[in-house]
Amino acid sequence: LVGIGCDAKVAYDFHTTREERPDKFSSQFVNKLIYAREGAKHMMDRSCSDLPWHVSLEVDGKNIEIPEDAEGVIILNIASYMGGVDLWQNDNNHDDDFSSQSMHDKMLEVVCISGTWHLGKLQVGLSRAHRLAQGRVIRFHLHSSFPVQVDGEPWIQPPGCLEISHRGQMFMLRRPSEEPTGHAAAVMSDVLVNAECNGVIDAAQKRLLLHEIALRLSS
Repeated sequence: LVGIGCDAKVAYDFHTTREERPDKFSSQFVNKLIYAREGAKHMMDRSCSDLPWHVSLEVDGKNIEIPEDAEGVIILNIASYMGGVDLWQNDNNHDDDFSSQSMHDKMLEVVCISGTWHLGKLQVGLSRAHRLAQGRVIRFHLHSSFPVQVDGEPWIQPPGCLEISHRGQMFMLRRPSEEPTGHAAAVMSDVLVNAECNGVIDAAQKRLLLHEIALRLSS
């Protein structure tokens, strides 16, 4: 998950405050209060309200217009943001032609949000993110420095181009509800991991075997 704009700014300010005063961050509850305070502060000053004029978006070689009220743009490929918020919302009706989100199609989804107040409403299910695009190669062209975060790790990105694309996939074994099959899957996964660690097979062979096992268990 990649975010640029208001969500990254809140994460960055939280991070810098924690670096400067680690003694204040004594518990998970206190951390959440400080994070909420940072969000409320940015809700008032709207420090990223000029994002559409400082950031350009390109998806698979096509320029995508960022709405003027956007204060953040988020790239994702899973249906979970901020602890479980579904930004793409496959199950709801939409007035666009985008495909359903999938972790397996090597496509990335792009949405925008209109500030930290909008983020708060998203968390409690009172609003939707604005779906902007789907594609395989996403480029941000930054015309000035702007906050960026990747999976919660924030920084201030200087002017330039950020390119995000799909890199690879890993096959995973999922434990089915039937206990005997689930136990077998867990045992086989442990065996393959151990074999890789001992040099019996390499990473590519392990992925191939995991894929084959997953297919057979699901049939």
